[in-house]
Amino acid sequence: MKASQSILVATDFSAPATLAVERAARLAREWQCPLNLLHVFNPFAWEHAGHLLPDLLIRHNPKVRSETMLNRLADDMAVRNALSRVGRQLVVGRASAVIADHAVVSGASLIVIGIRGEGIVHELALGGTAVKVLRRSPCPVLVVRQKPVPPYRRIAIATDFSATATRALRAALAIFPEAQHIAIHASRAPYEGRMRLAGASPEDVERYRSDELAAAGQDMDAYLADADYEAAGGISRVIGHGYPAAVLLDELRRAPCDLLVLGRHGQSVLDEQLLGSITLNLLHHAPCDVLLVP
Repeated sequence: MKASQSILVATDFSAPATLAVERAARLAREWQCPLNLLHVFNPFAWEHAGHLLPDLLIRHNPKVRSETMLNRLADDMAVRNALSRVGRQLVVGRASAVIADHAVVSGASLIVIGIRGEGIVHELALGGTAVKVLRRSPCPVLVVRQKPVPPYRRIAIATDFSATATRALRAALAIFPEAQHIAIHASRAPYEGRMRLAGASPEDVERYRSDELAAAGQDMDAYLADADYEAAGGISRVIGHGYPAAVLLDELRRAPCDLLVLGRHGQSVLDEQLLGSITLNLLHHAPCDVLLVP
């Protein structure tokens, strides 16, 4: 990553958000680029909590306390990661809108968030904020699930050979050029079920599936060459049979990776709701961090 670029990490001070901050700080140190911490303060959530815990809010002004915690966290990350300075900003609003808008204003090249929030404010709910931010974000969104152990060494890239999947592969190669990359595709063999209903023999069905896998192999060659021929020469490739999420999760369990890279949608997923269901499925169950590329 170029030094002129920067990382924006959102935090609600929960344990999952702290993992995201730690990962972002280590990436900033590795890439020698600016790091900015963002806390989104939602006054509406605190107003609701005030009806339940009025004495608590009188003793502890939540906005002032949030500012104090943000400053402490930023200073701690700067010291622990030998960063000259860590930017910090508290903004009032709703998490998904504020994070994406702030990334545009600040010129961030990567947004980092935790997998979910804890405590009173649950806007960083599992996957929900990540998908909403991705729909608005001009840059990739890194969703941190695991304790950061830098750097990312094995990276899986999900592909359906679409233009968006090509952007996802290029992003993975550009952001993490030293890692081992594995491109994974799920071949669906769409007429297999109809063939069985029509009485096709097991041999005919297997032949059809083999033909589809062979065609997918040719598409994989073209996909890797189109993304970056020289870099793609060293990329491993996996083509499985079945639904995309199941194939990806099975492969990640069989050969663990540190990071899964997903494009915003593929050529067969035009419905935003379907995008959300597939992405949320992987965010729920992926045993590693997830990079979402717009």
